[in-house]
Amino acid sequence: MLSNEMTSLIKQRKRQEKRKKNQTPYGIILILISIILFIGLWQKQYIYAVCWILGVGIGIVLRYSRFCFAAAFRDPFLVGNTSLLRGMLLAMMVSTIGFAVIQSRYIYQNSIDYNLIPGEISSVGIHVMIGAFVFGIGMIIAGGCSSGVLMRIGEGHVLQWVVLLGFLIGTVLGAKDYSFWYDCIIHNSKTVYFFEYLDFKVVVIGQLMVLMSLYGLAVWYENRH
Repeated sequence: MLSNEMTSLIKQRKRQEKRKKNQTPYGIILILISIILFIGLWQKQYIYAVCWILGVGIGIVLRYSRFCFAAAFRDPFLVGNTSLLRGMLLAMMVSTIGFAVIQSRYIYQNSIDYNLIPGEISSVGIHVMIGAFVFGIGMIIAGGCSSGVLMRIGEGHVLQWVVLLGFLIGTVLGAKDYSFWYDCIIHNSKTVYFFEYLDFKVVVIGQLMVLMSLYGLAVWYENRH
């Protein structure tokens, strides 16, 4: 009896898949629109055209890699899978080397100025812990981080539009009240820039060793579970 029910369900699923519309024409239309926009932007301001192509490329990579920071930290506990977490660690290794090269060239030629050093250098304090905690809870409830939400919007998930609206409201409120938080907490927090205290090579090698250790730990955790 159970076998017959499974067979009927499989046949029903196949009939539903056959009735699905072919998405290829929509893909061709979007590609043509992207090319036309690229040509138009290149003629007016080539920087915008480059940003447009990079954005499209990043979107494609996110779509097929299913990369999401929320899933990277959630999946190891839910299903024991660390593939996204390991991908994030590899990206951090690459960015560590890249930013080290860029910042070292600047610092060796200029004095240290947090406002001019390439990359974002911000103070560390209780505000970072509170913000990270609140954001972590929010992205788990929303089902994804900002990149994951944008990816799912592109796939046609309606619920993620509500999450995007929440992003916009939170961003506006954060920008509106930033001066208050800066005067109360952020202004008094200390900025820690390791390159002021240690040699560039020591910092880079140390961070890479930590990231590699975490990568190995993630592999061990997945194999164990």
